[in-house]
Amino acid sequence: MSVLLFLNFITPFVMILVGSILKKRPVADMSTHNGYSTPVSRKSQAHWDYAQRIAPDIFISLGKYLFLLEAIADIILFLLHISIDWSVTIGTGIGMAFLFYGIYYTDTKITEKLG
Repeated sequence: MSVLLFLNFITPFVMILVGSILKKRPVADMSTHNGYSTPVSRKSQAHWDYAQRIAPDIFISLGKYLFLLEAIADIILFLLHISIDWSVTIGTGIGMAFLFYGIYYTDTKITEKLG
């Protein structure tokens, strides 16, 4: 049953994977809505280009930190005999917090640079 703790690693894996794909193949065309696409990044072509340049590195970095944090949290929760359901719920919450922080941080960096 403790195998379910691996579910907590889905979010960091996806963050690293998507960041790597966007870094390898940045999206130049804003009209496709592919790539890092938020209202802030779609304000202008300059916003879009800057977002496509910085978002992959931010998400790869946060994904790596999240992976490490999830591993530590899983070990601690397992050793404290916290139920698997709660452990997965806590891990999912941590993962979603990192994901939303990545979006917030990227949009903040875009706004600071380009207004």
